[in-house]
Amino acid sequence: MRIPFRQLSTFSHKSGIMTLSHKPIKSAGCLIIGDEILNGKIMDTNSYNFAKFCFNDLSIPLKRTTVCGDDPIDIKISLDNLLTQDNVDFLVTSGGLGSTHDDITYEAISEYFKLDYKLDKEVVDRMQSLRKEYLAKLDKEQLDAFYRMATLPTTATTTASNSSIKVEKVYANDSMWFPIVVIDERVFILPGVPQLFTKCLPVIKSYLHPRLYSAKLMRRYVLTQTGESHMAPYLGKLQNKCNEKFGDGVVKLGSYPHMESRLNTISVIGSQLSSKSNLDWVIEDLLKNVGGSCKEISQEEEDKLN
Repeated sequence: MRIPFRQLSTFSHKSGIMTLSHKPIKSAGCLIIGDEILNGKIMDTNSYNFAKFCFNDLSIPLKRTTVCGDDPIDIKISLDNLLTQDNVDFLVTSGGLGSTHDDITYEAISEYFKLDYKLDKEVVDRMQSLRKEYLAKLDKEQLDAFYRMATLPTTATTTASNSSIKVEKVYANDSMWFPIVVIDERVFILPGVPQLFTKCLPVIKSYLHPRLYSAKLMRRYVLTQTGESHMAPYLGKLQNKCNEKFGDGVVKLGSYPHMESRLNTISVIGSQLSSKSNLDWVIEDLLKNVGGSCKEISQEEEDKLN
């Protein structure tokens, strides 16, 4: 049952929830917005690229990825779940920033944070500078539609809105007119176009760098011909051993089948709390017990199997 927005947690700024911006960044969340994702018209690659970015570039865990439709209540519920229930330290949104009637991400997020929502002169000026010839061909209605993409959440100026929330605009480079809108140093609003989305990620890394609490995640692989069902009891026992030896969740084991080649990859992921020697111990245990002509393989070799 879908809850009306008035029943959501209030995300009270007085309670200190929004004061998290000064804390270290230890976890991430991702909100993919778009009916076209849910109805299968478009294949989402942004969440995949963001997950790789979190692991390889930021070395922090991606706690959850959520997909919702172009519906203001769904967007606000999904945002609330990530921020208050999953309590992620930062999140990105992807999609819903275009010029058509169903592009409502900016407006919905403005409502959620009780921010002003208005045309941004700086973005309009960048549009006019970088897309002058194109904009000159549009009639008034078409131009107004284009300017939807320059109508942004803005730091509140009215008593009815929330003036304590910081809103920033960060540009990936001088050739882009659209900004990455950053709310309270925690929510980053990104476009859904994959080429643009990925161009924004290095900017986010630079922005977050002073606050990143890197887990220094490490991942290693063992390839085997042994079937998942045959090695499942052993892997379960080895995971329990890892939890007892290193602490819960410090080392995580996973199994991933490659159906066409009839091979399975066992992944071993460790955080900064697990030293290389600890991972060596896990790999040695796997190589002794998994069977099936098992061997350790590199990330590049694993990528070729996928």
